[in-house]
Amino acid sequence: MVAIARNSPAASSSASRAASPTLRSGARGAAVTTLQNKLRAAGFNPGASDGVFGPKTLAAVQSFQRARGLQVDGIVGPKTWNALNSAGGAGGSGPTLRNGARGEPVRALQQRLNVLGFKSGTADGVFGPQTLSAVKAFQQSRGLTADGIVGPKTWDKLGINVQGPVTNPGGGGGGRVVTGYVNGQARQISLSGVPNGKEMRTDAAAAFNRMHAAARAQGITLKVNSGFRSMAEQEALYRAYKNGTGNLAAPPGYSNHQGGIAVDVQTGGTGTSTYRWMANNAKNFGFVRTVPSEPWHWEYRP
Repeated sequence: MVAIARNSPAASSSASRAASPTLRSGARGAAVTTLQNKLRAAGFNPGASDGVFGPKTLAAVQSFQRARGLQVDGIVGPKTWNALNSAGGAGGSGPTLRNGARGEPVRALQQRLNVLGFKSGTADGVFGPQTLSAVKAFQQSRGLTADGIVGPKTWDKLGINVQGPVTNPGGGGGGRVVTGYVNGQARQISLSGVPNGKEMRTDAAAAFNRMHAAARAQGITLKVNSGFRSMAEQEALYRAYKNGTGNLAAPPGYSNHQGGIAVDVQTGGTGTSTYRWMANNAKNFGFVRTVPSEPWHWEYRP
């Protein structure tokens, strides 16, 4: 029998296999604890480091494999161990993003969240409710404050570097310029974000966001169902109206939604506390109700 020196390559390889055995759901022991610690260090939440390869550890392994471009089978073999041993420290950076933001940085965020197993929905560049939930879940899994705001610490854990212009709620980020329509005439207008991932003309958005904050301070949440509409969106709504399957809609080119000054707020009818708040306070922020049959439709007319 040939003795193997403790510091020989063969001995090192044998020791490595012993410390990093193939693991799968249901496994138990010190190697599972090591796995759980390494997953946590890489920014994935396996649950308690209890040496039990249960459902939460399995989900963390699969998310890690997906993020590293490995076969997502939940089995921790040599490739997954190697990736775990080299994980960490990559960091990341990007602009501050929050609910309502739009732009390519949002699209990159959504793609990264989806890759990591946090379902942000279609990567459409719109930071809406599903993206907000995914960000909060990601932050919680990484031990961050789950406030839904993607700042330096969240980018660092996401591990990607992102650049590009972004429109944030309240007019931050410079706005984006689009073709709007006023009384059938095409005009270039600048848009900024309002809640629920919608947009309005920059001055109208700033006024609406002030109104939204004032309402929230009094326990009222103004949920936006519709803001700026493109020509294609207005055409679809008008077709539905003419076919008798949709609400009243102005002809394409003549809706104030296309001019960026109209907003549909989920009021629930004239008898609700939300509508009463709007009726009593909207005028202080430049908003008026202009369509008698639509208690949800308000326009910016300062």
